[in-house]
Amino acid sequence: MGFLNIRGLFESVFGKRPTSGSNLPAFRLLSSYDSSFTPFNGRAWDIGTVRAAVDAWARNAAKIQPRHIRRAGGRRETVSDSLERILRVRPNPYMTAYAFYYRVAAQFVVYNNAFILPMFDGGKLTALYPINASRVDLVEDMGGMYARLTFATGNVYTVPYEHLVHLRRHYLDNDIFGDDNRPLLPALETADAFNQGMSKFAKLVSVIRGILEAPTVTKQEDLAARRDAFVRDNFSMEANGSGVIITDSKHKYTPIQQKETPIPTGQLEFVRREIYDYFGMNEAIVQNKATPEEMDAFYQGQLVPFYMQLAQGLTDAIFTEREQGFGNEVLCEMDRIQFETLDKRVEAAQFLAQIGALELDQVLDIFGFPPIGGDEGKRRVQTLNMVNAEIADKYQMGTTGQKAEETPKEPQEPPSGGPQDTPEPEEGQEPTEPKDGKEGA
Repeated sequence: MGFLNIRGLFESVFGKRPTSGSNLPAFRLLSSYDSSFTPFNGRAWDIGTVRAAVDAWARNAAKIQPRHIRRAGGRRETVSDSLERILRVRPNPYMTAYAFYYRVAAQFVVYNNAFILPMFDGGKLTALYPINASRVDLVEDMGGMYARLTFATGNVYTVPYEHLVHLRRHYLDNDIFGDDNRPLLPALETADAFNQGMSKFAKLVSVIRGILEAPTVTKQEDLAARRDAFVRDNFSMEANGSGVIITDSKHKYTPIQQKETPIPTGQLEFVRREIYDYFGMNEAIVQNKATPEEMDAFYQGQLVPFYMQLAQGLTDAIFTEREQGFGNEVLCEMDRIQFETLDKRVEAAQFLAQIGALELDQVLDIFGFPPIGGDEGKRRVQTLNMVNAEIADKYQMGTTGQKAEETPKEPQEPPSGGPQDTPEPEEGQEPTEPKDGKEGA
């Protein structure tokens, strides 16, 4: 059974329908009978606290600065080509780079699985698409594993699994897919019940006008009747146009002026902490109040593992083994110096400039200034206090290994009784060892 390649799969979006693979058997896994993945979030995206945490996670991850690099001879150089533009500017015709990486990161955090499908034309990458399928089934054809993608519209596309970039989170039980969010369900249910209860209570508080007391003991039915009669006689324009309330000894009416809804802060904080911990977040990051140290901890603990998966997946999907053998890869990282305060940036720029590790344009970029460009922008900045070790050796010792300040002595003529004039030992006499200048040798 034949399948369309990646290019044919994406051409189906614009008119061609690929083979759906609906008659293919399920691919058998080792540790699970279920070879399918259905995005499950337990309505997490509908909870305000979850959405705030995921949004903070994704918008920070979307600041990524991916690059096409080539490693050769111990050096790493950035390759400026069409791939670089796809990675950093517009991965596909419908998304900017920020929107693309935001959606991939959000799916990664909420579903614990994120899929990216590259689009090629003649072996050249032309686009990257995030796959938001409602169901992914692993099927088998001639010993190969394929991913059957079912979308909410009912369209079904099948592609070789190895062509997908598959990012996983909480990857333990299933052989292929990341685990679901069942451990988060208790917190989600508590948050949902809390939100609904607070909403109803707030509405009730907003409509209560006051308290009507009945000094004498009365049946419940009589209390309700008295309340209804009191409201009818005093709070309707037809019965009480003056707005003045008159009561007798049978009633005592106390209006409520303060209508603030009491909030159980302890329960609210518990639910928030449970959700934030699950997603590796904290309130400071969500509210953009994090210190550079907190942002660096979040970067190391959450974003770096995500970027490692993304870089490895994109490298394997975009480059052939031969191209990877020549050192081609995708590098995913973030400009971490932007986390720092101004004084920290100054310190970093001064240190890197001292050792000659920065170009002039790179120094300007640290402080958010536009680059100069050209040869002037590429000029390496270095203090005169730092000198190349090889140049320093030549300066101090000279090219022949002698000290620069010493004047070499004029060569002297050998004495008449030089080594060539050393007398030969007489017959029967042992030759003597040459002198090495050491006393007592």
